[in-house]
Amino acid sequence: MDQSRPEFENDDAPNPAGSNHSSWFYIQHGETYGPVSSTDLRAAAHLGFLGPDDLVCRKDVGKWVTARLIHGLFKDAG
Repeated sequence: MDQSRPEFENDDAPNPAGSNHSSWFYIQHGETYGPVSSTDLRAAAHLGFLGPDDLVCRKDVGKWVTARLIHGLFKDAG
């Protein structure tokens, strides 16, 4: 897997281990929000609340990237 494009993980399944791998943060208008679940982040993207140029960070990765680089977050064109 290409490390520059983190895989978007769906956290709908129960997680008995309590891992926070699907906790996300995002920045809009200079404010940081989160943590939010993968499901909530995907909903924000699909509703247009989260844009492809907004910065997002998965808690366990700790690296901020533009939302467009998160594979599976937005519907792929074509």
